Amino acid sequence: MTRVSTVSRKSNELITERKERHSTTSLILDIDKCTGCNVCWTICPRDAIERGPIGASIRKRVVAPPIRINYHRCIFCGLCAYICPFEALKLMINNKPAEKIKRGISLPYLEGEKVQVKSTGGTALKFMEGVLKIDSKRCPGGCSTCIAVCPVECLSLPVSPKDKPWKKTPKVEVDNEECLYCGACLFSCPTKMAIKLNRTFIKHSEEGSSSQVWKNMKEKLLRPVQSRDWFFEEKIKSAPGGEEKSAPQRKELKES
Repeated sequence: MTRVSTVSRKSNELITERKERHSTTSLILDIDKCTGCNVCWTICPRDAIERGPIGASIRKRVVAPPIRINYHRCIFCGLCAYICPFEALKLMINNKPAEKIKRGISLPYLEGEKVQVKSTGGTALKFMEGVLKIDSKRCPGGCSTCIAVCPVECLSLPVSPKDKPWKKTPKVEVDNEECLYCGACLFSCPTKMAIKLNRTFIKHSEEGSSSQVWKNMKEKLLRPVQSRDWFFEEKIKSAPGGEEKSAPQRKELKES
């Protein structure tokens, strides 16, 4: 039996699956937990994760998930499940939780505090520090997509003080103390360079932090990024059989 990869949708889960002779490996995305932050997109070694319609998905205006997994490219390494702050991804082998790249050996244990995700009612691990800036000159204003998708509600529309209603305020305010630095706002922003994110530190154990796998991931995470960077990066999708070409527009997956 050769490898066969498929993708299906069941209720709130998007299941990318690879079947082999003696095993079935599944990468499961919980759509209700996914915020479209694209931390997984940032570290994926094979560019197998693609940005979806984040703003519309979080606002429940479309049935499409915030991210998509290209099953032609995915090697089921599980790095996306490891790095997701919201535990929206999980790797399974023969219906059992699996970890191909072991924490404490080739990956460190991520450290930080658990915070409440107000949009989903779940929790997230706050393991990154940095600075998030919004350029009021570039921000178009009025769309509020960044505010709608922020999982911890650290973005808000400022209000001019009553005693000085003429005072000019920024279009969007950022509470950097509450921010997870996940990037959901940045990847949902429609304007180039309106949002800039610079992660400066990742909290993790020393154990497992010396591997090249982790060094590559850390380098990607600490690289400064700005809104619409994803649009200008060339992403080539693979067709069945390994031939590379521009992929046609996908149809929505129906529940099975």
